[in-house]
Amino acid sequence: MRLRAALVYCLFAVLSLPSIAMAERETITIEKQAAPADDAQLRQRVALMRSRVDDENVQFSGTDAVDELKVLRSYVGKRQDLIDERRDILSMIGLVTSRSSVVPFEDGIDALAELMTLADSDSRPLGRQLQDRYLYAEMLGGYAKIPGNSASHALSAEQYGKAALIADRYDGYSDDQRAGVRQKQAYQLHEAKLYEQAYTLNLDVLARGEKIFGKSHPNLTTVLTNLAQNLHAMGRKQEAEPYLERVLAIAEADNDLDTVPDLLFQRGVLAYELGRKEDAKAFMLTRIERLRAAGDEAQLATAQEDYD
Repeated sequence: MRLRAALVYCLFAVLSLPSIAMAERETITIEKQAAPADDAQLRQRVALMRSRVDDENVQFSGTDAVDELKVLRSYVGKRQDLIDERRDILSMIGLVTSRSSVVPFEDGIDALAELMTLADSDSRPLGRQLQDRYLYAEMLGGYAKIPGNSASHALSAEQYGKAALIADRYDGYSDDQRAGVRQKQAYQLHEAKLYEQAYTLNLDVLARGEKIFGKSHPNLTTVLTNLAQNLHAMGRKQEAEPYLERVLAIAEADNDLDTVPDLLFQRGVLAYELGRKEDAKAFMLTRIERLRAAGDEAQLATAQEDYD
């Protein structure tokens, strides 16, 4: 038996990216074209693609968009006089990939990796730079979940860390969003098995969260759970227990009937691992009683299996 895996959710949503294909939007077609005839046509097509990508009132094929952007990227090459256009093209490939369910992860990751090599002297708005760095971290984290790609967790953590530094300078982010970026960084550190680094960073996230929300706010439950998971992974199980106690107390006070049964399970597992079998049994039975009272038959069956 073991504690549940650390959670990825942030104190608050850090960045919201709408899907390309959404209902109630005008559908446009991005036609396949040859390479631009000259630099003026290149800039015209880059500007047109940017207007499409940024327009929330249109939808289009992500595959067609990436194909057009790749044509433009090929034309630009490594010309220094077109570096601004190159940055914008790479940024758009990353953004389109992040919104599309059919464009391969690799397209966005490769484009954003190249974009990060051009970070020096980047004069684009800070919000755009932050979005690109954050998206790169997000995509690396998603890629790491695919079997064989676990090394990307550490790369994702590195990019979240760089995004956090940009967020500190960006007026468009609030303190809770800045804490959210660091919480995601800590999650990726944990998944990379860098538990001590994750724990240290999560302590910082908790301090930020307490300053923003107070010590008993439901928004703290994720980071408190993750701190318990960090300690558990380091073999410091006894130290993990107070964090779970605190999460359960917050969930009970908030009447959070989704979180309470899960925390009773977590506490039961930890008590069992610490050799307190009667406490473990009591937590598991309480969980069953709470789910039975709530009429949650599906979870009740799972809870009974866990107890057995």
